Amino acid sequence: MRGAGVPRRTVRLAGLAAAALVAGLLSGSGSAAAGRDGPLTMAYQCAFPGGDQPVHAVLTQLFPETGAVDKPIQPGDLTMALTVPRAAVDGLVPDATGTLAGTGTLTARVTQGTSAADAPWPGLRAPAVPVTGKDDLVLTFKGEVPPVTVTAAGEVSFGAGALALELTPGKAAATDATPSPVPATAAPVKVACTPEAGQNALLGAVPVPVPDPSPSGSPPSSPSSSGPAAPSSSATPSAPGMSPGTPASTSPGASAKPGAPHNSTIKVEPPVHSGTYDCDVLPKGKLDFDHIPLKDEQDAGATVTETTFDLGSCAYATGYSNVHKLSGAAVINDAHSARGPSLTYINMNVRMAVQPNPPQYYEFDSLGSMTLPVADSTFLTYGFVPTTAKMALTPDPVKPLLTIVTTGTNFVEQNVITTIYGYQWLRLYDVRINGTPLDVGPNCRTRAPIQLALVGLQDAHMPGGGDGKPDYTILDGGPLHQENLTIPAFTGCGTHGENLDALFTAAVSGPGNSLNLNQGTLCAPWAGLGCDASTGTEIQIPPLPHR
Repeated sequence: MRGAGVPRRTVRLAGLAAAALVAGLLSGSGSAAAGRDGPLTMAYQCAFPGGDQPVHAVLTQLFPETGAVDKPIQPGDLTMALTVPRAAVDGLVPDATGTLAGTGTLTARVTQGTSAADAPWPGLRAPAVPVTGKDDLVLTFKGEVPPVTVTAAGEVSFGAGALALELTPGKAAATDATPSPVPATAAPVKVACTPEAGQNALLGAVPVPVPDPSPSGSPPSSPSSSGPAAPSSSATPSAPGMSPGTPASTSPGASAKPGAPHNSTIKVEPPVHSGTYDCDVLPKGKLDFDHIPLKDEQDAGATVTETTFDLGSCAYATGYSNVHKLSGAAVINDAHSARGPSLTYINMNVRMAVQPNPPQYYEFDSLGSMTLPVADSTFLTYGFVPTTAKMALTPDPVKPLLTIVTTGTNFVEQNVITTIYGYQWLRLYDVRINGTPLDVGPNCRTRAPIQLALVGLQDAHMPGGGDGKPDYTILDGGPLHQENLTIPAFTGCGTHGENLDALFTAAVSGPGNSLNLNQGTLCAPWAGLGCDASTGTEIQIPPLPHR
């Protein structure tokens, strides 16, 4: 946008419009490496309702090849395969046709030289597993973890500590019957697990080099040692920049000056608490049949049912928007902002279309509503001029509700695809460049609403385990993506006879933009999931996605 022949004012407004847009659109991965040779096996003692039982956990995680002083160190996603003894399973799920699911928090011990801190890693989720036969049950927990920051050079080690679990019994649905829209679940059971003493608990280690004192110094490079081999095929898939890291025997400070780090502070990013325990909005209205695949029974010989009961639910979703023309991204529905994030409300399964006989077809349609808080955007134009703006996204008054379509079922070998459709208008105001107001008028907005089509996939139940990426379901949450979002042209921008529409349109509008969200566990009181004021279970604010 800085090519020859582009007026200076055009450059300024292009940067303004694009950066304000990326600050608020709806709901990447740090480089990482494995800190040890393959998965870590841990032995725990867990306090089940029927008594203490030994539990084994296999943990797999990737870590950065190197860190930097005063910069966040972002560990990769954590995968934990937890073997629950059969005696404990029988105490939790007395029904032989039942299931068991869970959420968990691992307390990681972060150390650097003589400094240490405990980092709670919440939000680990294990999907429901059928209870069959008489064998032990393996629950596979997965989730993202928050970063840590250190103030001195020296190796930073991450160790596995105590586990806090919430295990939820359920009743498996029959594969030859229409699935119930309301899962039969019991209240979650809290289980505390303590690691057995004397075992190696190292998940990974990240070297932090001494900062280059020269003003033009280049970023720190990876340590010369290549470390052990990459994790086995059971390890979490690596993102670009992920590779094996330093071995467990590497001593603190190996990549820094001799000696242990001194005067170091380990800052643990705390989990974000919502302080919210229930849903206070119930979306009511009509589905948008422009997005409904099976519009009537004759389409597939299916039975179409419009439900007469309400399944009020809600969830938080946070993530990033990416604007193609700026090659930039910004946080969406920021949990750390002064206004806090807003909830998305859902009325589950207001319509169902089911054909249980071949060719099998399952479709579940839900309604949603979402009004995001005004976003404060701060960025640089020309790479150095500070610019701020406020951006409001508002639902389209003609079609204010989200239409949520889920097709497929994990009762048979079908991909379960959820698509969230909606329309949002975008307006910019209160624009300031280097502290000086830039009057864009009260009606600087897109000419048409932005059309949302966020997609989530559940396929871990498919042969071969699916694509290996985290699953998405409305109940459990997970990643949602829109890979080709189009930003409409702008209108109403400018005052005092100055028309700035074309500048905003040229700078921002067009296809090729994307949204990447992470939805937390659904608060579904009707299913006993995700929230409970009586037990202090607040609605989860999920960590930001990365891939």
